[in-house]
Amino acid sequence: MKRKKIFLAAIILFLIGGTSARFFFNSTNTVVAVSVVDTLDIMGEKNPINRALYQEIRQIKEERFKAEMEAKRMEEEKLAEEKVKNGKIAYLTFDDGPSKQSTPAILDILSEYDIKATFFVLGRMAKLNPDMIKRINEEGHSIGHHSYSHNYGYIYKNTNNFLGELKLTEKVLKDTLGEDFETKLLRFPGGSFEKHKQKFLKVTGDLGYKNYNWNALNGDAEGVNIPKNKLVNRLKSTAKGKKEIIVLMHDTDAKKTTVEALPEIIDYLIKEGYEFRALDQY
Repeated sequence: MKRKKIFLAAIILFLIGGTSARFFFNSTNTVVAVSVVDTLDIMGEKNPINRALYQEIRQIKEERFKAEMEAKRMEEEKLAEEKVKNGKIAYLTFDDGPSKQSTPAILDILSEYDIKATFFVLGRMAKLNPDMIKRINEEGHSIGHHSYSHNYGYIYKNTNNFLGELKLTEKVLKDTLGEDFETKLLRFPGGSFEKHKQKFLKVTGDLGYKNYNWNALNGDAEGVNIPKNKLVNRLKSTAKGKKEIIVLMHDTDAKKTTVEALPEIIDYLIKEGYEFRALDQY
């Protein structure tokens, strides 16, 4: 910066000298004020001093532009952080899949809206539909554990059975997605709300699993072929007044109306100001 100031001072003195010379040697003996721009024009772009001055000015402008752009970027990041901090977030989750029909239809809808969701998969269904597991992963969605069999009587008989099902599902996922794949996302079949499930929470927590229940739902677990409007209304009523929601839905082939209701559910949440995330961003 000091070098630039000295350089510019020298240029200014030169220009003043050039201007003064015009005062003394004007052929009409008339005092004429010549501007810096006029002097530069007279000197021509090929003049080394003129060229150096232009380069210095251009460099200063570029540095100023970069500084302004960086300040603008930082301000935009700050605003984005504030928006998330003060905003509303929806985590769409789908249990019991993947399936051959509902899961790809749901993935198509999520792709249209550019939304990432979380799929809590059953090990036995993942084994039957490896292509769906690959697609879920390739499209950037989160994959979580939901047991291997979904057999309450077996799973909750003891912690060994519970952990055994996690290991079976983990093997299926690694066989499909590669040994490097790992997920610690977990949702208990039926949720982990009951007191008798505390011991299962402890053993899985000690192993690093993060358990996620839900605080909003579309009610598709309460029957088969529930009318689309009922699913949408159930979501609206359970999400009302909540800043952050984890939405429970299902992607088995029996849940055709869940697929039909999903666009309307997403549109409603967007209208209500929600942003969407997968649970690995929780």
